[in-house]
Amino acid sequence: MAAPSPLASILIVAYQSGPDLARCLDALDGQTCRDFEVVLVDNASTDGAVDTLAPRPWLTVIRSEENLGFAEGNNLAARSARGRFLITLNPDAFAEPFWLEALLAAADRHPDAGSVASVQLRDEDPDRLDGLGDPYAPWGAAWRGGLGALAVPVAESTVFGPCAAAALYRREAFEAVGGFCARFFCYYEDVDMAFRLRRAGWTSVITPWAVVRHVGSGSTTSDFVLRFATRNRIWTFARGMPAVAGLAFAPVMALLALAAVAVALLRGGAGTRARALLEAVRGLPETFRERAAISGTDRSNALAAMTWSPLRFLRRAPDTRPISDLPDRVPEPGSDADRVVAVIVSHQPDQRLDAVLDAALEQCTRVVLVDNASDAAIRTRLRARAGTSDRLTLIENDGNVGLAAAQNQGLAVVRRDGADWILMLDDDSVPAADMVARMLQVWAGLADRRRVGLLSPRLTDPEDTLKPYLLASESGWRLRRGLMAPGAVVRDGVFAIASGSLLRRDVLDVVGPMAAPFFIDYVDIEFCLRLRRAGFEIVGIGDAILTHRLGEFEEAELLGRRVSLNTHSAWRRRLIHRNRVRVWRRFWREVPGWVAWDAAAAVYDVWKAVAYERDKAAKLRAIAAGFLSGWRD
Repeated sequence: MAAPSPLASILIVAYQSGPDLARCLDALDGQTCRDFEVVLVDNASTDGAVDTLAPRPWLTVIRSEENLGFAEGNNLAARSARGRFLITLNPDAFAEPFWLEALLAAADRHPDAGSVASVQLRDEDPDRLDGLGDPYAPWGAAWRGGLGALAVPVAESTVFGPCAAAALYRREAFEAVGGFCARFFCYYEDVDMAFRLRRAGWTSVITPWAVVRHVGSGSTTSDFVLRFATRNRIWTFARGMPAVAGLAFAPVMALLALAAVAVALLRGGAGTRARALLEAVRGLPETFRERAAISGTDRSNALAAMTWSPLRFLRRAPDTRPISDLPDRVPEPGSDADRVVAVIVSHQPDQRLDAVLDAALEQCTRVVLVDNASDAAIRTRLRARAGTSDRLTLIENDGNVGLAAAQNQGLAVVRRDGADWILMLDDDSVPAADMVARMLQVWAGLADRRRVGLLSPRLTDPEDTLKPYLLASESGWRLRRGLMAPGAVVRDGVFAIASGSLLRRDVLDVVGPMAAPFFIDYVDIEFCLRLRRAGFEIVGIGDAILTHRLGEFEEAELLGRRVSLNTHSAWRRRLIHRNRVRVWRRFWREVPGWVAWDAAAAVYDVWKAVAYERDKAAKLRAIAAGFLSGWRD
């Protein structure tokens, strides 16, 4: 009896891939989803990388006697593949454990998507992007969205098309448009495919947990890239651009191509570019014959998916767009969905952590404690505490990886092992005995609960500095202070602090992880604003209470009176102001009212450092350095 067909077929085209190929397959060994096969095409390599691979039951090797190129190599692999989904993966792209699971889940949520893009990080610096899909400008330019930019997560969004270094294609869509264009050999074949899928009526999305680390251009020369990228850029435009827009922008594209040759006279590569342009022109008759077949399938306006902003093009910025009905595509937890897992991050915790753990274990089915390099005595105490309950999992970091990265470690455990809700807690935030139950009770009674992604409790603290308000706004312009009084339910929250927040697990799947490059501070604000951008709501519950300690306090004299001021060190000041600028730049369109409010808070913080605090010079230098760093990122 023939083996059942796998859900996914991963297609890898290898040419002189070296040790990257074995590492790529090792990463696939660690996937949480196991319903896949790998079809590996060896494109006449001579480096022996394929010959030395360890045998795997899910691996099939096809050897080509000649180098067919990336495009036709993938077509050859696709013809042998048995899966419902075809997933292209470069041999120098290394998939994170949730990569395949996330791609398939996104394809299931978006049956109108012919392709799903991965989040690509630089392998040598995973805090920097290798790309968020491929934007396409109407003057014929495509680029790796956000290449080199800070790797801040994006919620599930639409893109023009995926980079085929790590992309899912729905088999029926791939076959309907004829696969990759073999004439392209390599480069722009994925942009051309995105064009044809768009014109055939399909969309494309990018999903936040489908992450690969990519080396990129590991086995190519600059002349090689220049030739195929220059030639194929013209062929992609000629094959796919709608007629009227094509006529309008063809002169712009021609001028840009000639300008690139002129610049190359100074920088090098002019000859290669010129020869590639001539090759493209000679191939135009066949290209226009292919165009007729593509235009005959046009069932959508591909122009709307293009990037029309010259500034975005010049910055090589990503172009990810919110999905208006995303909350409706996410399943709503059932009435019996009560598996709550707490994620707690600690660093040099005091005895209050025991009260936090007691409260979390009482209200949650499981607790994941991530310790960020506390000293030896504390770690010994934490190990002893973890040994008292099989529902308490301890993760120990040898170095302080930051709050966001540690939270992501805990979230990874939750996503792997399953939960309906996730409770985020600091090591000094103690939930009331009924906090979780009260939040779930209120959520269950909301008529529009499908759109609610995060629940926040009322905060109290021993110093009585925390005001019982949740900053809220429907439009993003006008802010209101929603009073978190007993019995109150505050809608349309702008943000909630992470500690005490109760987050739907399925919402996390589409909103993405915490922003690890932030390290600490504004991590929760960035996450909440990203959640709002994705169409979900933050709701405050006045009857749910969390005792929380906010930062450090310093005694100062104000108008002759001694007052207690919340303060931070110079090091923290730098991170706070760096990250607040990063958040302003990302979300000023969605919440301009909050950005103005937070800018005023930044001015107050500067005034406070000048007027009352010690180490004024160091703190002011740190604030200035943070602002500059935030604008440069």
